[in-house]
Amino acid sequence: MTAASWILRRFQALAAPGWRARATAAFFGSALGVLAPRKGRIESNLSLVYPDKDRAWRARIRHRLYGHLAWTVTELMVLQRDPRQALRWVEEVEGLHWVEECRSQGRGVLFLSAHFGNWELLAAWYAQVCKRDGGPGFHIVSQEIHDRGISDLLREYRERCGIGLLPKDTSTLEFVRLLRECAHIALLADISWLGGVRLPFMGHECTNTTGPAVLSILASVPIVPVGIYRLAPFRHRVRFFPPLPVPEERNRLRRAELLTLEVNRALEEIIAPRPELWFWMHNRWKT
Repeated sequence: MTAASWILRRFQALAAPGWRARATAAFFGSALGVLAPRKGRIESNLSLVYPDKDRAWRARIRHRLYGHLAWTVTELMVLQRDPRQALRWVEEVEGLHWVEECRSQGRGVLFLSAHFGNWELLAAWYAQVCKRDGGPGFHIVSQEIHDRGISDLLREYRERCGIGLLPKDTSTLEFVRLLRECAHIALLADISWLGGVRLPFMGHECTNTTGPAVLSILASVPIVPVGIYRLAPFRHRVRFFPPLPVPEERNRLRRAELLTLEVNRALEEIIAPRPELWFWMHNRWKT
């Protein structure tokens, strides 16, 4: 067990709504404010995407991001006491009819989201919705992180919330099989990628995986973007966006590239209203 995972497990034992949650969020928020992790990366990314904004604005976005992450961790801890709480914490849902249409047609869905808002809560909430309504199997594409203790803890959290886990290295054929069997699979497509294709994202080129586009084309299922927006601690709004249009291109590789461009545009639309909720700490625009 690593030091970070030990600390999280100790706080989890005490986590509960009310003053304990506020104290936990205050602790993590203060620690992030003092340590300022990846401050330079955040500054660089914000300067690249918002060149017209001044340093004071970028500092405000960074501090709000740290505060949001503190509450994200706190909410995830409290959720472990009873994952059904996620159904109460999501107060507003917009665009769910896009998903219901797919379900009524007996089609699988590939959900597209980002490291935005409380993305872990978003997955837990949808898993609880599927459980409550007798919906299809719900899975997320997961990736091991460097800290083994944190990785193990996340896996425990997700499984307790009823989320099926598909490792990132799961074969394409297995993904396609599940989608054709009407499974709902969610993935986060906002990180840089080794290889892939270079396409614009937020006005600047970067590497992108064509994975979501390829799965959508091979399994003949729609890509439905979705974002979760923080209203306050333990209060959130979920918005589903219309399924992405599949380009009318006969060449399959070119069609996947054009659909990946639509993926980037959808991610931009998710993030634009609340930039302080996106994970600016990642080196998205690698050269």
